Amino acid sequence: MVVLKGSVPISFGGTEQPAAYGELVSIGGLSPDVNKKLSAAIANILETKLSVPKSRYFLKFYDTKANQTQEFARCLHALHQN
Repeated sequence: MVVLKGSVPISFGGTEQPAAYGELVSIGGLSPDVNKKLSAAIANILETKLSVPKSRYFLKFYDTKANQTQEFARCLHALHQN
């Protein structure tokens, strides 16, 4: 799943030149090798299609376990029931 929000003001390194911040969350699918491939693909898109220089974006990778995600979903469901 990919969500892009364009035209959002962002200050990165003290300027408002083109920049990007990305969070990649997976349920047990990330590893150093996968992260490297994803980073390269995303960097290519940011640099060639969106004109965001290498020094102006930050990518965060987060790998979660399926049982943590299911527990979080149960907590949210319980909150909405009250």
